[in-house]
Amino acid sequence: MIGNPPLRNKSLLQAIWDVIGVPFRFVLFDQKWLSYFRWTTLEEERLAAALPYIRGRLLDIGAGPNTLVKRYGSGVGVDVHDWGGGAMVVRDSSNLPFADRTFDTVSLIACLNHIPYREAVLHEVKRLLKPGGRLIITMINPILGKIGHAIWWYSEDKHRGGMAPGEVGGMWMRDVVRMCAAAGFELQAHMRFVYGMNHLYVFTP
Repeated sequence: MIGNPPLRNKSLLQAIWDVIGVPFRFVLFDQKWLSYFRWTTLEEERLAAALPYIRGRLLDIGAGPNTLVKRYGSGVGVDVHDWGGGAMVVRDSSNLPFADRTFDTVSLIACLNHIPYREAVLHEVKRLLKPGGRLIITMINPILGKIGHAIWWYSEDKHRGGMAPGEVGGMWMRDVVRMCAAAGFELQAHMRFVYGMNHLYVFTP
């Protein structure tokens, strides 16, 4: 099993301020507004959870504005939508233009539920990972995800016309683990973050 490195610690004052700001951080404000009030964004929480587990060459699938690759300092981000930020735009995340065993780490940050052909993407990840590589996934559960996507007026699916067929608000842990196991992965680490509402999974082939 991979050990659980600590999250990049917030100061006590930041943690208290983030708790005070929960209604604004999670519901009322667009994420891009939060920095003006020195609140931590959900994206920053996810990156803080994932970054300690990344090693070697990184591929970030569903990269959005490519923030994880930029924060890590190297790697490749891909997405089926152009959100700016320099990620490679692809038509199909299950058929990527990279050779076998190209990457040491592949990440799917808060996006596996938005990929209708999830199983095919996980098999593609298996092809792309080097022996001993890591698959990192963050995910919310379906109940919280359904509530969140109903009230998050700023969420990315709203910007592209709503949920597509096959997309879901979130996924249960058992379904994430089962799906990854079917693609040839074994769970090596699991932790909760953002007040226990989000999950981080680390798998190896």
